[in-house]
Amino acid sequence: MKDFAKKNALLAALALILMLSMDSAWSEDYQYQYFKEEKERYVPFSDYIPKSRLHFKTVPHYLEDFYLLYGMKQYYNENSLRKNIERMKIALECKFRHPSEALIKIESEEEYSKYRNLMFMHINILIMRDHMKIAARYDKRKIYFYNLDFAKEIGESLGIAEDMYGKALPYWEEARRYAERAGDYRLTTDMGYIESERYAIVRGELDYGRIINGHLARVRERKKELEQAAATNR
Repeated sequence: MKDFAKKNALLAALALILMLSMDSAWSEDYQYQYFKEEKERYVPFSDYIPKSRLHFKTVPHYLEDFYLLYGMKQYYNENSLRKNIERMKIALECKFRHPSEALIKIESEEEYSKYRNLMFMHINILIMRDHMKIAARYDKRKIYFYNLDFAKEIGESLGIAEDMYGKALPYWEEARRYAERAGDYRLTTDMGYIESERYAIVRGELDYGRIINGHLARVRERKKELEQAAATNR
């Protein structure tokens, strides 16, 4: 009786081992099961992609990758602004993703062309705005009589503001150019806010050129006032 029980236990153990080995073989081969008997002839395309390219999932390479790194916290500092500027500058020099991996669904060549122009427009605007935000940090809007004790420092600060406003201007011109080019395509993409932004630019409702030039004129005027006041008090 004991021998019979031992024999049954041994058979059960062998059956379990066989089942586990079959399950393991199936799990290892699951990605090829859809080829059935032809799996020796056909291999999934993904198997030909070098493993070294897996880093594309974590390291930015395309324009959209760098665009998605753009971030603005509620409380940001100048370092955050400068990092965003550099990332967006790199984005402008990168290739776009394949249309099938764009930020919106692309269904035609015309839609893809407009998508690219809108992205160029929007990224240039982001760079422009961040330059203006840095400029605003150094732009002393009003100079009081007691500020003349720090005329040299204020003058240097206004110089930085003037430089930053000046650097913002070319990006606005580029954004406007791409907005006009995007308008050549008589279709509406699923870009939402960016489409509205383009519409406001081409209609003249959004004119950062006028705003920036206004800031530049006021900065230069304050610099002259500061120099005159400092000369009078010598």
